[in-house]
Amino acid sequence: MKFKKLALAAAVAALPATGFSMEAMEDSALSGVTGQDGISIAINTNLAASLIVHDTDGIPTSVTAGHDNAGALIMDDFQINTGGNNITLDIDAGDSDVAGTAPVLNVEVGIPNATVITLGSVDIANSNREGAPTDPWGVDDTNRVDDVLNLGSITLGATTLNIQLANEPQGDMIALNTTITNGVSISGFALNDANSGGGISVGTLSVLDSGGTNLSVDAGVNVTASGMTVRLDQLGDATNGADVRLAGVNLGDGSGPNLGDIELVGLNLNNTVVTISGK
Repeated sequence: MKFKKLALAAAVAALPATGFSMEAMEDSALSGVTGQDGISIAINTNLAASLIVHDTDGIPTSVTAGHDNAGALIMDDFQINTGGNNITLDIDAGDSDVAGTAPVLNVEVGIPNATVITLGSVDIANSNREGAPTDPWGVDDTNRVDDVLNLGSITLGATTLNIQLANEPQGDMIALNTTITNGVSISGFALNDANSGGGISVGTLSVLDSGGTNLSVDAGVNVTASGMTVRLDQLGDATNGADVRLAGVNLGDGSGPNLGDIELVGLNLNNTVVTISGK
């Protein structure tokens, strides 16, 4: 019992010194504590999935029928391949107001050079989701139409975007204000006529600053009461816009000669706003 009392007395006596040490840590050394300066995450991935979007009310069979047939849009073979490099996430929480009234969670996303996003083909089928909670998931493959659209693969140069949640001192939930190294390149794009057997295909589509080798982008993404808005403040050079180059354009089933190459010079889409919502 005497030993326990001595230990308790020693602990009480040590409290002032412990308190002093904690105060010194708070005043001068917290920046060295793990997590104080945020969290960094590196992701090396080769993600693959199929994406199905169910339109549960579909297109009315007739004006007076009063019944909608649900349809489904299927994206097969979706992949993200970073080529052995890392997608980086730098996460910080702080306050953007000197009064301490505007907390914000900030996530900076770094996409490495030569990241390939394979969008694959778009197929159309009847959806099993007719709007009732008990409806089964999935699609009816009986009359499925494959390869209505081939979105191909997108190759991105090194890109940085910033996400802010809670408060948004940057003005947008997602802000993309960056220069994409080597621009954006899409290969294997095709719009197919399922009934007639032909299509419009493009070997390679690239988007660059007009007269340049990279692509400048200043855009913001927000979710408003009316839907998701994508605001494009700048695409390409601030003065001359962007150049869009389509190589290997083909009309038909691909067996005939190409139409040629098409170049759209000085495309200006600055200050364009796109709103996406349900119908």
